[in-house]
Amino acid sequence: MAQVALYRRYRPQRFEDVLGQEHVTETIQASIREGRIGHAYLFSGSRGTGKTTTARILAKALNCEEGPTPTPCNTCDTCVAINEGSSLDVIEIDAASHGGVDDVRELRENAVLAPAQARRKIYIVDEAHMVSTAGWNAFLKTVEEPPGHVVFVFATTEPHKVLPTILSRCQRFDFRRVSGSIIADHLAKVSKDEGIEADEGALQLIARAAEGGVRDALSTLDQLAATGGITLSDTARLLGASTGDVLFEFADALAVRDTGAAVQAVARMVESGQDLRVFARSLLEHVRALLITKQVDEPGELIDATEETRARYVAQADAFGGARLIHIMRLLTDALADMRDQTAPRLALELAVVRATVAEADDSAAAAIARIERLERLLEVGGAAPVATQPEPAPATEPAPATEPEKPTKKKQAVAKEPDAAAEPAAPPKPAGSVLVDLDKVRRSWSMVLEEIRKRSKRLHAMLADATVTGYEADTLSLEARFDFHAKQLMETKNARMIAEAFNAVLGASPKIQGTVRAQPDGDDDEASDVSGDPLDIVKAGFGDDVVEE
Repeated sequence: MAQVALYRRYRPQRFEDVLGQEHVTETIQASIREGRIGHAYLFSGSRGTGKTTTARILAKALNCEEGPTPTPCNTCDTCVAINEGSSLDVIEIDAASHGGVDDVRELRENAVLAPAQARRKIYIVDEAHMVSTAGWNAFLKTVEEPPGHVVFVFATTEPHKVLPTILSRCQRFDFRRVSGSIIADHLAKVSKDEGIEADEGALQLIARAAEGGVRDALSTLDQLAATGGITLSDTARLLGASTGDVLFEFADALAVRDTGAAVQAVARMVESGQDLRVFARSLLEHVRALLITKQVDEPGELIDATEETRARYVAQADAFGGARLIHIMRLLTDALADMRDQTAPRLALELAVVRATVAEADDSAAAAIARIERLERLLEVGGAAPVATQPEPAPATEPAPATEPEKPTKKKQAVAKEPDAAAEPAAPPKPAGSVLVDLDKVRRSWSMVLEEIRKRSKRLHAMLADATVTGYEADTLSLEARFDFHAKQLMETKNARMIAEAFNAVLGASPKIQGTVRAQPDGDDDEASDVSGDPLDIVKAGFGDDVVEE
């Protein structure tokens, strides 16, 4: 005779035997006592949490010869037939293979027939989310107004895929993941009844690896029981690290910015043949759980996890800031999008890991990192209060030019005209962080300044693409352009202000802008001096001015 699996032998037969779902079983029992029995139920939750089992117990409670009763006897002919799966009036349907329109039509036609033996006809539709849209539409009228002797129970792991019109006609019960301690106690009881010698640590490891699914835990126990005594070392060798443990270890590496540990974890997953796309989606859900834990006082049903896992989320969330968690979620979302188009998804995931752990590798966070670095240096040297605490002065009006600017000499130079001191308000105080900025730091950060300028004005960004930084002294930024026209444009009030704002966003200082014209090589002076600020002259200088007649 074939061996019966443990999860089948120890399937609960009463509402009281269902593990960790008291909020469901007690409510259903109360409704049976009061005679308020619904015509359609929706049981949703993770695999192995007792949805189908509870549906069968409900069928026994409604059809027991002593009932309807919240405590079926399990000894009458009806209860025994339901337990053995031979009852003609309890019909279980797998929607994964019977979810089409024709299947639903056949079910609808049979539903109007009276029960063969029992009091009610119970339809248990497993994997209900697999019913097609056309099938649900054919089902709709029957679910809304079924015959008085019919009760529908829909079981699904993905309730969001069930049509809203069906959901609104059902009493919904959400099954929670069972805590690891409850599963471990249950495994200990089963092991004792079966005469299996098992270490307590091994049972706890099995319970943690099951991630809230009692059926998964019993299947693993059944598998390990073949070796005789169940030891911790044998269990660890069979199971390895659970998915949850891997995610927590990976998130720990992200928290401390340990790029090496995170990349090595990806390499181990590749070597073991794991699907990186599945792991990336699991990691995204993990980071989402950390964010919700950090931002919501009582997450409740927003996080599908056991109590032990929730406690681990709380402990790990303290290592992250809310903004950084959001940033990591965006990186993982982009990586998943890239993985769909790549045959080898490893590179996309590793790139997301590097950008999440190496600040310099992430352009989008460069400006914020620069500000943080500036504040940290201020704290180290005991600097003055941040500039942000002082009100920003109103922008000064641009003075009208009194005379024509002087014509540049061989080393052309144009300096922004100083406004009349009597007509202008006092100059704003020097930013506290400006003393920490030198020419070398400006040149290293110039690419980030250009990126900030590009966000403000693509025209100005293109103009600066050919310019170079030649000096930074006394809060004056010297830029060298190729043409006199460009040098003058850089010092116009609007452009100079945008350059200063971008500079301040990255380096924390607001300099004055000084534009100079790049010195031409020997022998080109005469040609350079003939180029005026007119754009047409610049084009002629670059491409020639021969007249071509058609």
